[in-house]
Amino acid sequence: MKYAVIDDVAIEEIVANRFLQSIEFEQGKTLLAVLQGQVRDAKVSASLKITRIDDGMFFTGATTSTTGRYLVIDEEQSGLISTQSPTDALFSFQKLLRFAKKVWQGLSLTHSERLISGSSKAVLFPHRYSQAPFRIVIEREPFAERLEKRGQSGRWLLVYKTGHEGGDASREQAGLTNFRKAFDGIPKLKKTLADSMHAAGLSDAEPNIDQMQVMQLESNTSFGTNSLYRRYEDWLPLLTEQQRKFVTFPITKPTRIEGAAGTGKTLALILKGLHSLRDAKTKNESCHIVFVTHSDSTKRTIEGVVAAIDSEGFVMADRRLALQSLKVCTLSELCADVLRQSISESEFIDRDAMESKELQLLYISEAVDRAMKEDFAGHSRFMTPESASFLEKEERWNIVTMLQHEISVIIKGRAAEDLDRYKKVPPLKYGLPIQSSADKGFVFTIFRFYHEHLNSAGQFDTDDVVLTTIGQLDTPIWRRRRARDGYDAVLIDETHLFNINELQLFHYFTRVEGPYPIAYSVDRSQAVGDKGWSTEDIANTLAGPRDGSEQSEIIRTVFRSSADIVNLAFAILSSGATLFTNFDNPMETAASGFTEVEERLCAEPIYYHVANEQELIDRAFERAEALQKELNCRRSDILIVSLNNNIVADLAEHARNRNKPTLLLTKRGDATAVGAAREASQLVLGHADFVGGLPRGSLQIPPGVVSQIPPPARQDKGLLV
Repeated sequence: MKYAVIDDVAIEEIVANRFLQSIEFEQGKTLLAVLQGQVRDAKVSASLKITRIDDGMFFTGATTSTTGRYLVIDEEQSGLISTQSPTDALFSFQKLLRFAKKVWQGLSLTHSERLISGSSKAVLFPHRYSQAPFRIVIEREPFAERLEKRGQSGRWLLVYKTGHEGGDASREQAGLTNFRKAFDGIPKLKKTLADSMHAAGLSDAEPNIDQMQVMQLESNTSFGTNSLYRRYEDWLPLLTEQQRKFVTFPITKPTRIEGAAGTGKTLALILKGLHSLRDAKTKNESCHIVFVTHSDSTKRTIEGVVAAIDSEGFVMADRRLALQSLKVCTLSELCADVLRQSISESEFIDRDAMESKELQLLYISEAVDRAMKEDFAGHSRFMTPESASFLEKEERWNIVTMLQHEISVIIKGRAAEDLDRYKKVPPLKYGLPIQSSADKGFVFTIFRFYHEHLNSAGQFDTDDVVLTTIGQLDTPIWRRRRARDGYDAVLIDETHLFNINELQLFHYFTRVEGPYPIAYSVDRSQAVGDKGWSTEDIANTLAGPRDGSEQSEIIRTVFRSSADIVNLAFAILSSGATLFTNFDNPMETAASGFTEVEERLCAEPIYYHVANEQELIDRAFERAEALQKELNCRRSDILIVSLNNNIVADLAEHARNRNKPTLLLTKRGDATAVGAAREASQLVLGHADFVGGLPRGSLQIPPGVVSQIPPPARQDKGLLV
């Protein structure tokens, strides 16, 4: 294919059809294949006609109008499709069609869409926040004299150049060879479409009715504007190809789904479990699945979603009485079932994993203060200068969070709380800067003080519970009982929030010993606790020592946030030069799943520069109040989010002092709290770590107004409204 022609009717259909927004949908992939010239005859929509004429491809409605407008992409000259990755090519194509609509309808343009003054050229920058932006150059008046004589002036646009380098708009001349072919091909196109209509026995009026019906149906099934609370049967047609593949693949070995925030990982995990249970029910076979979440708040949210999707009632079934059942629980609850005779309820530091780790941080902070006061002076003379300087000069909370990882994974997990063994364990590449035995000796002193604190409180932390559970499960008795008491599959949501000790536990709960039927979701950029290891470490831990094979599926299409919000969040969070040293960049392959109708509900992000932190906080509340009036929405539909704990605390203090109705998020995925904010008409405040995992359906947030921010890093200052 040397060129493509898209008329205004086809543009309306393509930008409004959700299934044409991403190559993860079969229709989107087929559309791209047509644009690439790999497919000659294809059906991507009920109301879209694709006609091949000589070297060109024409995208139209069922008929063409005498007043129709046309966008011509000279692929031979511009390389719009061939020079980009498949994801970027389709995204650029969609952005180009939206731009053409704006030009023809005289709508206002964004900063990435420019009409070059003093010329007939226009430039579109489809991808944001890049140092050398990719640009598409458009001629707005190709073949000007001939078109004007035929009454076609202003109805044609020509894409003739793309790339990362600029040019001189006043001197550039677009090649018109393929444009002439496109223009001269319209009469032949009209005849071909008319013949097709007559052969099908249709009148000219029928296609328009059909088109309106199809567009309305597809608009109503959009991810971005509807709730998660729909039945299993209603979800299946809406899944992307990658999601469907993950959902329907049998859980016979470790299976991973990964993607950026808002790509539907948790939903796919829920549907996968229900698919396996429904399949077992059809075959009248026994199947019991456990779905493990990281916190109680996330558990409650998922239980609500599952109850709506699960029309068969698996989540309500009693395993002792039913052939199929689904248990939703936290890891602490799963461990408590095994340890109920060894540890009482009061001895758990906290049954909620998130709360447990927050309390653990406070205990470690007190241990650090005591060790620095009582023992640092004596130890520092023998420690390496780098380690001593780090403990003296680094911000205290950074030291505490790194010590939490060191104590949990290294001292307890690998060294079994033994100093001699701890000295032999190699330090983590991205952990504390400890190099010598003296460095480790002082860290072990901090651990002893922390351990004393637990003993005096009569409590066990999460790692104590997990490691003890492993000890009770790694026995001949459990190996005999697991075939009866184990689960046919283990589903783990937000695996990145568990540390490596916790992940070592999961494969003990399956009925079989490898390959382990474990399915899990992961996004390393959201790992708020255990940052010293990679996605491969997660895979190796969950696959177990006997089986390194794993089924993996990466999903790219983001449904939760508009492309502008995603790009803005990424630009803010990736400002550090070494951000992606020990985990994957989630945005490398992310693509927007928003239709043109949904994008119209969005607004471009606005950056405000303020003089100091207090003004930052004042401006945040002013902007939130202005947004409520502009959007005519509830206060609870607005979130003020920061990546700095101190700023979050200052925001809450500011609200209390001025009696502003606000709710502070204290847990990740706490949809119940957000529901309470809605009832009390409160603004929502929170750290970015607590924003993840909240389903849009439970929040009812207008697209583009408030969006989840994937939190891969920390920013000293700044917040987002």
